[in-house]
Formats: sequence, structure tokens, C-alpha cells
Amino acid sequence: MPNTFLSGGSGISSSSSPLSTNQTSTKAKNDQIGKNEFMQLLVTQLKNQDPESPMDSKEFAVQLAQFTQVEKLISIDDKIGAQQSNAMSSMVGYLGQQVVLDGKEVSVSGGQGGQLQVNLAQDASEVGVQLLNKSGEVVGETSFGALGAGKQIVSLDGLTVPDGVYGIKVSALNARSGTAFEPAAYVSGLVTGFIPGPDPKLMVGGRQVSVSAVREVTLPPAPAV
Repeated sequence: MPNTFLSGGSGISSSSSPLSTNQTSTKAKNDQIGKNEFMQLLVTQLKNQDPESPMDSKEFAVQLAQFTQVEKLISIDDKIGAQQSNAMSSMVGYLGQQVVLDGKEVSVSGGQGGQLQVNLAQDASEVGVQLLNKSGEVVGETSFGALGAGKQIVSLDGLTVPDGVYGIKVSALNARSGTAFEPAAYVSGLVTGFIPGPDPKLMVGGRQVSVSAVREVTLPPAPAV
């Protein structure tokens, strides 16, 4: 937004003078004047005023007060614009990236439950996920077979539970000893879009996710399953 000032027509001569020439030139550029142009006009006006009829001191004070108010509004608007621009740039940086979320619930629709990141401290001969209802009861499960140690991305496909939101419990078997253990697991997904605003949202797996819920951002890995 260009810096603007509306003088209200008081105290500025419209006669043929350096002030009038400056005003015409500025108006031809943008039909608006900024703070620098305003000060130049004001100084020129003072230099070219009639000594026998100088500008009224009250009128001069009013013009300065008007200018100060407009300048403050312009400053606030510039800061808001800069913040919005920075926020937009930050959101764009998420596009196409794999994100890991703090949430431990998955949203199932049409048998699809999105992706999980499973953090395996050791090789596993078997990794499985149980889906829990609000009462903590197991209502469905799926298996991913053997997975190597490290952070693995798995897809919850072909689920037979009704559409809804479910808790998850991941279990695994040590590939060497066969001992059962529970690896950490987090909801994950690819960022396909975003919704800007006071509370910006990322589009992950077809649902809106708060930016504050993102705990990790990585390049999209190849799914393990």
C-alpha cells in the first residue's frame, strides 16, 4: 500500500507557484502523495506564503497532526503486510514435504488411514498396528511384515473399520530374539496444500492440520510397504 496523505484541502495554495507545480507533478504520478512529498510541499508552502498573510498557526498544527496520524497508520499497515508475506513464504516451504505430527490418532476414510512414521531401534521380523476406539478397545489391525531399523514410513491401506478417528498402538518383534517391543509411532503425511490466515493450516492426507502440530519435516521417503 503506497504511503498516502489526504490534506483535506486546507492551507495549501492552488495558485500558480512552486507548490502548485509540485502538487500537479505528484498527482500526475499516482494521484497520491507520501510523507516525503508532503513535507516538501509543506516547506515550499512556508517559503512561498504571503508575508502579510502568513499561514494560521492552528491550521499548520492541524496539518501536522493529520500527517502524523496517517504516517502511523501506514507504518502499522506495512508491518502487517510484512508479517503476512513472511507467513505465506513459510507456508509455501512446506509444500511437497513429508511432515511428522504430534498427534497419535488417525482419520480413516474409505479404508484409508494415511501414513505413520514408525521409529524402530532395531530390525523387526514383524510390525503391526492396532486401531483403538474411544474406549481403548481394539477394533481393527493391520500388519507390515519385516522392517529394518530406523524411521520407516508405512501406509494404512485396506482397513476394514468404519470411517472415523482411531487411536493407534504399534507392536513389533525383534528380528533376532523374537522379543516383543513397542516402537514409537507418529502420524505422517505429504503436505499437498495450505490454508493461510490467523490460524494457518496444512493439508496433510486430505485433512487440515495446524502448523503447530508439526514435529518434524523431511524429504518424502519411499514407502516401506
